[in-house]
Amino acid sequence: MIYQFNNLQFYYADKLALSLDQVTIEQGKTTALIGANGSGKSTLLNLCAFLASPQQGELFFNGSPVKLSDLITYRRRVGFLAQKPFMLCGTVFDNIDLALRIHGKKQRAEKIQRVLRQLDIEHCAGQQAKQLSGGELQKSALARMLVLEPEVLLLDEPFSYLDQSSAQSLELFLRRYAQAVGQTLVFSTHDRLQGFALADEVLALAQGKRVHSPLINLFTGVVREHVFYSGAMRINLPEGVVSGHHASINPQDIVLSTEALVSSMRNCMQGRIVMIAEEGGSILVNVDTGVIFQVLITYQSLRELNIHLGDKIWLNFKSNSVVIF
Repeated sequence: MIYQFNNLQFYYADKLALSLDQVTIEQGKTTALIGANGSGKSTLLNLCAFLASPQQGELFFNGSPVKLSDLITYRRRVGFLAQKPFMLCGTVFDNIDLALRIHGKKQRAEKIQRVLRQLDIEHCAGQQAKQLSGGELQKSALARMLVLEPEVLLLDEPFSYLDQSSAQSLELFLRRYAQAVGQTLVFSTHDRLQGFALADEVLALAQGKRVHSPLINLFTGVVREHVFYSGAMRINLPEGVVSGHHASINPQDIVLSTEALVSSMRNCMQGRIVMIAEEGGSILVNVDTGVIFQVLITYQSLRELNIHLGDKIWLNFKSNSVVIF
């Protein structure tokens, strides 16, 4: 593991922003942080970037406890890309070259050309950084970090200000990065399905705490006698669940069928298909049952089901697939 958080708490003034009992982030993998605004994603990234330190608890990096006196040393080992990256006056080449010079790196021109080629922005080398488009700015700032070969790459909402073409290009890069380079990548996103599709691991946060749910198919309601009620919808729960105000069902745990199934799955409901789209190597099917359910299936399942927009379809999932919190 590259990060380990034990009984960690972080406050803004007297308000608790993050509380993690025990959380680890694996080395050499891509981890997505998902959750609503205010859930603690940016705070966790700041801690991972050593831009802040917890008021309580322990933070370990690569097996060693992180001390307040060592934060600057650790900062040099990670690369952090903010939502709105800042570039200095001058060209893209100048910005990347300055980062290399500050760190005392040699063969700078060769390294700059290689990283620009890697991100497909060689044409930006001589452009003024302040005049770049949103996608070019994001990639140029990313190049400035990658050229330093950080042990960990941290990206805060990297897709927020990108057009569709730039977002797709960045998605492709993220899919390849950890596998090709063997380094750790952690990014936050509002798009929960996107995080689920791109990452090896997903860390979901709600109100500053980790929840063991992808936060997709998320509903608000009440639990009564092992049933979750949300409006007119009823979801059967395992017998041990007696309280909670939120229910979430993993989109990969939902089975689609063209007819009602006879099975051990206790939750079955019929709806109408309102969207079919590609999503990170899988097929996303949105089904309207009175509320919208998002379901991820394989290309093979799509062919076997032979479903189309407007078709009626059955949703089936087990009671223990429902996460209550």
